[in-house]
Amino acid sequence: MMNNISLDQPPLTACVICRDNRSSLWAEILLNNFHEVYVIASNSDYRKFNHSDTEGVIIPESKLPQSVDAIFFHSSDHLLWRNCPVKSQYIFEFNTPGTPEVQEGILPILRQTAPDFAIKSKDIQEIANYITGKYLSLPVICCQTLELLPAISLLCQAYLTVYLQQPKVWDSSWWLQGLGIYEYNQNQGDRLMSALDSEWQITRRNNHDKQEIITLIKHICLLINSVKPITPDIVKAAHQILSPQPCLQPIDLSSLPIPVQFNSILAIKGSRTSTATAMVVSTLLRIPIFLIDENKYRHHRKTNKKSVIVITESQLSHIPKLRLEGFSGAVLVLSSTPFSLLKQQYRVLRFGEGSHDCFDTHTALPLLLNQLAKLVPLEPENLQFLQKELKAVQKMRNMQITSCLENIKHLKKLPHEDAMRIKEIEQAIEQWRADARVACHTVVKIGDENKQLQQHLQTALNNISIQDHEQRYQAINKLETAFNHLQDLLQATGEKFISSY
Repeated sequence: MMNNISLDQPPLTACVICRDNRSSLWAEILLNNFHEVYVIASNSDYRKFNHSDTEGVIIPESKLPQSVDAIFFHSSDHLLWRNCPVKSQYIFEFNTPGTPEVQEGILPILRQTAPDFAIKSKDIQEIANYITGKYLSLPVICCQTLELLPAISLLCQAYLTVYLQQPKVWDSSWWLQGLGIYEYNQNQGDRLMSALDSEWQITRRNNHDKQEIITLIKHICLLINSVKPITPDIVKAAHQILSPQPCLQPIDLSSLPIPVQFNSILAIKGSRTSTATAMVVSTLLRIPIFLIDENKYRHHRKTNKKSVIVITESQLSHIPKLRLEGFSGAVLVLSSTPFSLLKQQYRVLRFGEGSHDCFDTHTALPLLLNQLAKLVPLEPENLQFLQKELKAVQKMRNMQITSCLENIKHLKKLPHEDAMRIKEIEQAIEQWRADARVACHTVVKIGDENKQLQQHLQTALNNISIQDHEQRYQAINKLETAFNHLQDLLQATGEKFISSY
C-alpha cells in the first residue's frame, strides 16, 4: 500500500460508516493519507485501521474517538451516521452510482463505488489537502464532471483544423450551436460565464490563464449578430491554455481515415460535451448533425441505420430505448473509463463487434477520427437479438412492479400483518436497489420528507411491522407512493431495461 502522508502533514483520522464491504475498500485507500481510519458497520460493529493493522481490529464503542478529521458515510446508512457518536467538521456522502444530492454541510462523492470502486489515491490526497487547508478549492471528486471546458477545447481544435477550408467556423453561431445554444440571449451568456467560473475552480488553474477563455466566450457572444469573424489568434490563445499538447497546426485530414459508412451524427440534448463533439465530427466529415430530445427518439429514424451517436456516460441509459426504437447505428461514449471496463458495466455495449467504443475528450482530435473510422453499424441480427432481450427484461420488470403494487393493496385490506407478502416486497426492493441504482438513489418528496427513494422504501418497510394500526396504514401508503415513484423514474430513465445493461 502506497503511503502519501507528507512529513509536514498533521496526523489525520477518518471514520467510514457503511454496512457492506466498501467500508474496507475505503479504509484501505484512506490509509494512503490518513493515520487512522475507524469503520462503523452497524450499531455494534466497530473497527480501527492504521498502518500497523491494515486488516482492522475490532474495538468497543467506548474506543471510538469523539471527533475525526473526516467522516465518509453511505447514503443508505444515513441513520447509522446520524446516531453515531463520532463528529467531524468535514462530512462526505457516497452512494453506488456516485450521485449524492448536494446538501448543506455535506460534500458529495461524485464517483461510482459499486460494482467498481472508482476512488483513486489522488482523490484521497486532494481530500487530505482540502481538510488541512493546503487546497482552498473543493476536491475534484466532489465536483461535477467538466462539460464546458472540454467542449470549448474540441471546438478550438476543429476550428484550427478547417478554418481555411470552412469559413462557417468563423461565425459565432457555429460555436454557440456546438455548445448546445440555438437561441442566444444575455442569460445564455451569463450561464456560460458562470459555468466557466465553476469549472475553472475545479481545475485549480491560474486565474490569469482563464482570461484567454473569457476573451473567446465574449467574442462568441458579442459577435452573434455581427459580420466580424472569430479570428485564429483568439482561438489559438484559448486552445494553448486548454490543451497542453502542441497541436495548434491544422490537421491534415487527407492523412486520416474518414468513416464514410456514416451519413449523419447524432447527440442527445443536455450535454455540452456531447453536442460539441457531434458538431466537431459533423464539421470535419461534412455530414449533418441531429440533436435528439431525450423523450422524442422517433424523429430521426430514417437517419438511424447509417448514423453514429455521441453520448456521455451519464446518457447511456438512453441507448436501450433507442435500440428498441430501431436505432442500429454505432455508439461512441465520451468517457475516461477504458472501454473494456465500460462494457462490463453496461451489457448493451457488448452487442455487435465494433459497434461501440469510447473516447476521452481530453485527448487530441485525430484520435476521435481514428476511433470513428473503426466503428460499424449494428448488424440486423444483433439488433433483433438485443431487442428481444430488452423486451423480455422490460416485461419482467413491469411484472415485478405490478406484483409489488398488488401485494400492497392486499396489505391494506388485511387487518393483520401478512408476512409472506411483506417478504416478497422486501426481496423485490432488494433486487431493485441492485438493478436500478440511479432510480433508488434519486431524492423524492413523500409527505414532508425529502429522501432518497430507497430510504423511503426502507422506512416504510420498517414501519409496516408496527402494531399501531394508524402508523402501519401510513407506512403501507408510503410504500405504495414510493413504488409509484419508482415506476415513474424507471420509465423516465430507461433503467428498467438496464440492471446489467
